[in-house]
Amino acid sequence: MTSLNDYAVNFNKKLKVSFNGGNLSSDAGLLIPRSFDELLGLSQLIEASFPQTGKHCHSTADVIRQLIYTTIAGYHTDDASDHLRQDPAFTEILGKKALASQPTISRCLNHFDLKMLEKLDHLLLDFVAKAYAVNQPEYVVLDVDSTHIDTHGQQENSAYNYHYGTTGYHPLMVFDGLTGDLLKVELRKGSVYTSKNVAAFLKPVLQWFRSKFPDIQLILRGDSGFATPELYELLEAFDVYYVIRLKYNGRLSACSRAADDEFYATYGTDYSTSHNLYHDFTYQAGSWDTSRRVVCRIERHAGELCPRHTFIVTNLKAHPQEVIGVYHKRGQMENFIKEAKLDFGMDTLSHSSFLTNAVKLLIRGLAYNLISFMKRLVLPKAYQKSRMLTLRVILIKVAGRLVRSGRSTWLKLSSSFPYLDLFHDLIVKLE
Repeated sequence: MTSLNDYAVNFNKKLKVSFNGGNLSSDAGLLIPRSFDELLGLSQLIEASFPQTGKHCHSTADVIRQLIYTTIAGYHTDDASDHLRQDPAFTEILGKKALASQPTISRCLNHFDLKMLEKLDHLLLDFVAKAYAVNQPEYVVLDVDSTHIDTHGQQENSAYNYHYGTTGYHPLMVFDGLTGDLLKVELRKGSVYTSKNVAAFLKPVLQWFRSKFPDIQLILRGDSGFATPELYELLEAFDVYYVIRLKYNGRLSACSRAADDEFYATYGTDYSTSHNLYHDFTYQAGSWDTSRRVVCRIERHAGELCPRHTFIVTNLKAHPQEVIGVYHKRGQMENFIKEAKLDFGMDTLSHSSFLTNAVKLLIRGLAYNLISFMKRLVLPKAYQKSRMLTLRVILIKVAGRLVRSGRSTWLKLSSSFPYLDLFHDLIVKLE
């Protein structure tokens, strides 16, 4: 509802505020990601995957596209669309006279079945292929991990997770650790263990890479929650390198005893500075069908009494120190997860249906990748590592007024926009 009241502000009683300024948008910067979408072909992919059926005013493809752009603009609840229905920026970039309302969005998402969910899942990788057509990487680092999404009320498959100490969902995600691209995300019941069905989760991704981009070298990184023989065997079958941490146990400790003796013989009681020693050995756990290489780092920080051990199972041939270095770079994935959840609303899944929430998660994954690809392929280097929160301020949140003439439609942007030069350069680049 539009308020016609005038308001006075406490610091200047002569200054009045009202919400009757006319046909304005605060998100005119959406022109940039929409132009990039056109360049890469995301909207065409969505429409091809979900063709129009019937004579509905808002098709499934329309709703998916609308949710992608409301997500990019920072509106993570469906009822925000009720306020944005006549927004000039949204209506122009989506080619609609009015946006879909919250009830229409809910009806569309609740209409999804497992087959449609699978289409949306495939769409994520199809979109990655569009980015690779512009700039194909030589290496892809598959960083796999799980995260937690809080739920509220009686949401389907919501469950208590003892590791996180709260109730919610426990999705599995895999990113490219070098670029931050999201390659796959799967919503799971809140109580499942970290590595539950990880091989089945990753197999379609590996098949896709080997069939579409066989020349790309793959390496997977995972923490000790993913130290399962099922995963090692899958990766070896697809000729994928891996570095996966192992939990400390007595057998691993026994294998590193000679290195422990070397560490004490070399560094003795010198507690004044930090010391590291690296070595490797062949190891076979009871559940493994074959022996594998394990590298170990023994480290003692300055002032500490006892050294710590890090064990990594790997099929890399590199020096142990290099293997440990590769593994520890996976910490960047925490930043990708943080951005996906906080900046793209992946931690806001409020529908009662588990399937509907899984659909919403994948749509937000498409929004995340649209910006991830745009950072890498279009934005100046100074902005390529910026989070969406920053880009929203720099590019998206700019005031615009829609003006129509006989021949053209103008979206006139604020003359006071601080990033006018950047905006201009991007518009020209995306023409």
